[in-house]
Formats: sequence, C-alpha cells, structure tokens
Amino acid sequence: MLRGIVVFLACAVFAPLGHAEPGLEEILARMRRAEAVREAVIREMAYTAEARVVEWTDSTRTEIEQETVSLRRVYTRQPDLIHNEYLSMTVDGRPLSEAEMERELAKQRRGGGRGQGSGGGFVSPFSSEAAGLYRFTLLGETGYEGQAVWRIAFSPTEPDQSRMDGTALVSQTDYQPLLVEMTPSELPGVLKELSMRIRFAPVEGYWLPAHFVMDMRLRVSVIVTLADRTLTIEDRYSGYRLNPGLEDSLFAAGKRR
Repeated sequence: MLRGIVVFLACAVFAPLGHAEPGLEEILARMRRAEAVREAVIREMAYTAEARVVEWTDSTRTEIEQETVSLRRVYTRQPDLIHNEYLSMTVDGRPLSEAEMERELAKQRRGGGRGQGSGGGFVSPFSSEAAGLYRFTLLGETGYEGQAVWRIAFSPTEPDQSRMDGTALVSQTDYQPLLVEMTPSELPGVLKELSMRIRFAPVEGYWLPAHFVMDMRLRVSVIVTLADRTLTIEDRYSGYRLNPGLEDSLFAAGKRR
C-alpha cells in the first residue's frame, strides 16, 4: 500500500495564478495540474527508507512485544515498478542475518505488516483520475510549519477498501499537500483499525514524502480468535535521487521486494 500512497499523493511545485483568492474547484484543478507535471518530469526515483515496525502486546499500545528496525534502498519507476533492497535489520536490538531478514519480512507480510511495493489499487484523491471518485470540502485556512494552508476534507462518492476518508493541509503558495491524514472508507474483514499519516518535504523543487506512519489492528477469527495483532509502522525517507537512470535489472522478476 505504502508505495501506491507515496507516488500518487506527492505533488510538484505549481505557481499560483493571479491574485484572487481561489475557490475549492480551482485549488483542486491546480493541484491536479501540479501532480501531472511531477509525474511527467520524475520517471524514476531512488531513496533511503528507515523503517520501524512495533508490535504491541495489546490494542492499548502501552507495551512493546517486538520492535523491528530496518534500513533499505527503494527504487521506483513509473508507473508502478518498485524494488526494495534491504541493507540491515534488527529485532529488539539484535542484528539479523540475510536469511533471518527474509523470514522476518515473510512474517510481516503474512501479518499485514508492510505490503511494500503494492499499490493495492489506491488512487490519490487529488489525482486527475480520481476527479469523479471523491467529494471535497474546504474546511478553512490555518498555518502549518510557517506556511499558510487550506484544510481540505475528502471522502469517496462510493466507499471502497482502496479509497480513503481524510484531511489534507494544502500549501496556499505551492498548491500541494504538506500533510495528509486518512483512513480507508471501508475496512477489510480482518482489519479492525487502520489509520495513516504522511508528511511531505521539498526535494529539488518537488514535495515528496518524508515521514509515514500507519497504525493498524488485525484480528483473524474462526470460531475462536486465531490472531490479534496491533502494529505501528513508521517510515522516514531521505537521500532522494530523481531520474537517476536505473538499470532494468533492478525490476526483474524474482527481485526481493
């Protein structure tokens, strides 16, 4: 899910037109044009992701059962190719071997922990292709990290597991989201909680994801409860390289994701 979310929500710098205060539809139109520019210009990216996955003992999130910290390089190519190269991983402070990393990643995937590299059918509410899929409400103006922003709420016209309810803080200067908070409009059966928060930062004139947090709780029951897991997943992104000229072999079948 994570990749689909970060690719579609990141928007390019787009200069405001004129001096009149724009309405909601004009704000959305400028955001869509900015995103189209970003997608046309940035065809590939490479960056570093520092991840922290915490499994809590229960849904109160007061005591840690296990903490996994990893470092990876991420390579992406439009429209939907991604390769994760894991550099290191620790569990409760203990470094893992490569074989142990593989087992831990498989465990996280089975538990719904990461799902890196799969878009999950997610379409950004602010993309042109989602123009008819969402309703938007302009909630007002506020300040965020020294910038004047609009607060815009969004919800799907038809609820779906891949569509989101949420709120975005959008720069009044650059017409791009600086912070997005959202939850699925419908939860899959095993998920009891899921919320996400993405903060963006400027990179070579573009605003790209800098910090991602997801809180989730899943429960699998067949007569009795088979699994009940509460997780917090946090990613911090840095070291972006835009259009670095990636080798095709990075995205070959069988590469570790």
